[in-house]
Amino acid sequence: MKKTPTFGTPAAGPAVVTAVVLALAAAPQASAQDVCKRTIDLNAANSEYAEQHVLDVGDVAGHQIRIFEIHRTYPEVEANCEGLKQTETRSHGYSDYIDRSGRAWGYNVDTLENGDKIYSQFSGTSHTVINPDGVRKSTYIGTATYTGGTGIYQGIRGTSRATIIFDPEANLNVGKLDLEYWLEN
Repeated sequence: MKKTPTFGTPAAGPAVVTAVVLALAAAPQASAQDVCKRTIDLNAANSEYAEQHVLDVGDVAGHQIRIFEIHRTYPEVEANCEGLKQTETRSHGYSDYIDRSGRAWGYNVDTLENGDKIYSQFSGTSHTVINPDGVRKSTYIGTATYTGGTGIYQGIRGTSRATIIFDPEANLNVGKLDLEYWLEN
C-alpha cells in the first residue's frame, strides 16, 4: 500500500515548506507598506457648530441629549498619502450628557480637493471638569472607523483616534486626530 505524503512531513519536500514560509512572511510586510499614518491638528479658527439642538431630559439636573453638526475646513493641511488635500469635514452627531460628560457618536463626511469623499462613523466619551478658576473644560476622546467613500476611497478601511477640547456654547472645537488607513480594491 502506497502512503500519501502529508504537508509538513519530509515527503512534502523542503521546497514546498520554504515557499509557504516565504509567502506567509512576505504578506504582512506588503500590507504594512500600504498603511497611511497621519496626524492632523484641528484648529479652532477653522471649525464651527453649524447647527445644534438640545433637549433637557428632565430626569436628573444637567441631563441633556443633543444633535449637532460641526463644519471644519482645512486651509493649511498637508496632502495625504495619495497626494490629495482634505478641504472640509462635516460631522453629524448625537450626545447624551450629564453636565457635558457622557457619550457621543455620529458620522463624518470628509471631502478632498478632487471631490472624493471619505465616510466614517465615530464614537467616544466626553468628560468635563471645573477648573479652580471656575471655567469648565470638556474633552472628547474617541475613535472613528472608516466605512467607505467615493472615487479611490470606495474601499477605505482603518481608524482615527481623536482628542478634542470643546465648548458648544463658545463654538470651540480644537484637537488632534491620529489616522491610520489603507485602500482595499
